[in-house]
Amino acid sequence: MPYTSDKPIRLRDFVRVGNLYFSVVGYKNAESVKSLLRYAPDESGDREKNGVKYKKLSYEEAIDVGKRWFSESEGIFRVPREEIDEVFKPEERLEEVMDSEVKKVVEFFESIPKEEMGVTGSRLIGLKKEGESDVDFVVYGKYWFIAREKIRRGIESGKLDEPDEETWERIYRKRNPPLTYEAFLAHERRKFHRAFIGSTYFDLLYVRGYDELEKGFPEKIGRKVSFKKIRAKVIEDEFAFDYPSVYFVEHEEIEAVVSFTHTFAGQAFKGEILEAAGWVEEIDGKNYLIAGSKREVKDEYVVSLTLMEKERIKDFLIS
Repeated sequence: MPYTSDKPIRLRDFVRVGNLYFSVVGYKNAESVKSLLRYAPDESGDREKNGVKYKKLSYEEAIDVGKRWFSESEGIFRVPREEIDEVFKPEERLEEVMDSEVKKVVEFFESIPKEEMGVTGSRLIGLKKEGESDVDFVVYGKYWFIAREKIRRGIESGKLDEPDEETWERIYRKRNPPLTYEAFLAHERRKFHRAFIGSTYFDLLYVRGYDELEKGFPEKIGRKVSFKKIRAKVIEDEFAFDYPSVYFVEHEEIEAVVSFTHTFAGQAFKGEILEAAGWVEEIDGKNYLIAGSKREVKDEYVVSLTLMEKERIKDFLIS
């Protein structure tokens, strides 16, 4: 049966089509769901559900497996709503995934309403690999900013620990950014969206509330104009931690700098001067600089020059 609900499908939900699991990567999902194919059955897979082994797919593997849903113009998958067999919403299934690790995180954020938090990723769909302990923790809308502040205070008070050197290096290798490790770390340490509670590591992930779904970046395919590097003042950072991350800037040509990689989420804040490089796309008569069109990018980036000056980091790009 097709999915029917008065609740829209939104970012960080998962949908199941048969035995394939897709993560939702957008908010405009009225007709077809913007997603990435993440998990598929595989006899050599390292995780199991209902007696079936599954594998986490690379981007290239996902295209091969799910090519019927792949949109080449967008670089994502478009799943028609009528083909969806099941929807997994983090806020609705929190109790189902409440193991000891998740419970520690939930209890730390006890002042936030339970219906405004959840867990996404492999835990949400019952495909957590044995030995996996990281928690992909979602908090919605305005409550996310409260949660982020609690992390900051928690680290300062010693209730939480910021990632240790080994963890930072693991994240850096995984993200493989064009920034030097020193520059990457300077940006990450002030974001306060990663922490340890005891031995449990978690990420704090932002998703708009249901009353905010029409805000943010227009989810349309733009007309590619040119590759460009700019320096500009950030005048609005409300969606700096969203997907995509959006930085509205004071610039004669560019409306906003936009990034589709979590690497550059929360990279610059209101009032700071940023430097960004990427492809300019025209959407509805406005130009946006797309600096991070995929997870790993080598010539696209966002850097806070204000932060680099404060930290006295001159060489922030890998030469």
